[in-house]
Amino acid sequence: MRIARKVFINRRVGIVFGYLASAENEPEWRKCVLRTATDQPGVPGIGITGSSLIRFMGRDVDVCWKMAEFEQDTRLCREYAPGVRGGRDRYMLHSSGIGTVLEFEIEVEVDGLVGLLTAGRRRALERELRSDLHRMKAILEDR
Repeated sequence: MRIARKVFINRRVGIVFGYLASAENEPEWRKCVLRTATDQPGVPGIGITGSSLIRFMGRDVDVCWKMAEFEQDTRLCREYAPGVRGGRDRYMLHSSGIGTVLEFEIEVEVDGLVGLLTAGRRRALERELRSDLHRMKAILEDR
């Protein structure tokens, strides 16, 4: 299942990218993410790994991820290990005047039990994603 959204954030692309590249910021703007941490301290980049504690279908689940794409101020992608939350989150950024257009794609593997719930889960995920992006926009524009 793939869902894509776009949002304009009235901040320079470097600020938006820096916020997204720091995995520790994710629980601040994503409702389902309770905790995220990288396994290696330092500057994020391709190959960095980490884990997130997420709320999925009423349960707290640990998922592992790795940074599969990382191009400064342009794009980044976290790939999640197969299991409860396999798939990827991809962020693409473009300057637009004094602000940033952020394109966000989320792909979730939908086999097993999750596959049975695809239609209902898709609607819920779309609502959650829209809300999360508006939360991030508000956080960044208030800084």
